[in-house]
Amino acid sequence: MQIVVATYGTRIRARKGLLVVEGKDGARQYPLHEVDEVLLLTGGISITTKALRALLRAGAVVAVFDQRGGPLGVFMRPVGDATGAKRRCQYQAALDGRGLETAKRWVWLKIRGQLENVRSWRRRLQRYADYVDAIRAAQEALAKADTPHKVMEAEAAAAEAYWAAYREVTGFPGRDQEGRDPVNAGLNYGYGILKTLCFKSLLLAGLDPYVGFLHVDKSGRPSLVLDFMEQWRPRVDAVVAQMRHRLETKDGLLTHASRLAVAAAVLEEFSAAKRPVSAEIHREARALAKALCT
Repeated sequence: MQIVVATYGTRIRARKGLLVVEGKDGARQYPLHEVDEVLLLTGGISITTKALRALLRAGAVVAVFDQRGGPLGVFMRPVGDATGAKRRCQYQAALDGRGLETAKRWVWLKIRGQLENVRSWRRRLQRYADYVDAIRAAQEALAKADTPHKVMEAEAAAAEAYWAAYREVTGFPGRDQEGRDPVNAGLNYGYGILKTLCFKSLLLAGLDPYVGFLHVDKSGRPSLVLDFMEQWRPRVDAVVAQMRHRLETKDGLLTHASRLAVAAAVLEEFSAAKRPVSAEIHREARALAKALCT
């Protein structure tokens, strides 16, 4: 269970095996053993140390976000057994080429997701055939890529066609990580939630989130998280495209209501019974850790 808290003045406490979330609209209670994540999306939220301890004992994660949707910090239990062994395997894979092949697969899954989105928008796209052809060509180039540079070239080629199609569907000015329009802000916020879920799962799997296979290592950059999350980005894109008319910004940031709406929609998509992303992320992180040491 994921609990999103986005109301200023909310108080979180624990009582008799329950997590109690009290706000202006009253109090809600959740069994602690059913809570997986608590996402704090705004300031002015207080959480007691008793509640924080209870959540950590239950194996839950508490994540704090900034106004753009970036995770500022994550509270979670220390990582379990075999972390050293798994991380040595990860570091070796980053050097011997296995890591690149893994990252290449993630990029392929991302491009496949982008192609699925474009196909779902077929009736709204004037240049549908051009977009599909360009993305398929990028897939073919990716299959032949044998260096990080070539992988990223194929990824960029797919992205150029994909974001052009996205612009037709949403009317946004184009993909910009610093964009202040509602759609770019919504994408950034959704990606922030995805990033947090991936960060948590990779840590729990015993891996080092800061040593990736494709993104360049940089102090403070969780390169493995950025590599790993690529495969699920199109799911966030589809959610934001559907709710684009409901998003609003103020001073370049999503309004309080829009932040809550994006978080709720993304988490609902991620927990959908047909293709639950949350469980898939956790499963894929553990499979990755196992594969790297095989």
